Amino acid sequence: MEGLKVILIWLLIIVILVFGGIAVKVLLFPVHVADKSVDLAYGTTNKTMTAENAIYNYEWFKEQEAYIRQCLKNEEIAKEEYDIYVKTLPENREKWDGRDKDEEASLRNSYYALQKLTNKAMEDYNAKSSMVNKAIFKDNLPSNIDRAFLSGKELTK
Repeated sequence: MEGLKVILIWLLIIVILVFGGIAVKVLLFPVHVADKSVDLAYGTTNKTMTAENAIYNYEWFKEQEAYIRQCLKNEEIAKEEYDIYVKTLPENREKWDGRDKDEEASLRNSYYALQKLTNKAMEDYNAKSSMVNKAIFKDNLPSNIDRAFLSGKELTK
């Protein structure tokens, strides 16, 4: 009988330790999650706030802004070329020959392609600008670029 008591006591101790360990894990889980979140935030900050990353991101914003400015100039040139060419044609489209129609379509498509390229460049700039870990590197550059902004204000030089 004495041996059975010892075995039962040991089983009880084992059950208490197992369930006690599980209970401690459950109770301390929020602390573990918070600790991991702090570690993750610290690691992200360390990766983001390097000199190389700061220079890379600032240069990207500057280059993208200059690229957008150049895209807009190219758009204007393409629009002018299209307008000039269309003015040389008869007003009645039925009088245009095949080459006239092809050239008009080519110039129009070039203009539309340049508009899409400019819009894509602005979307990329604005997307990166809205990322918290990228936006801090813009310095004095605009936070968002769109056609309305560009029509009313000159970009930085």
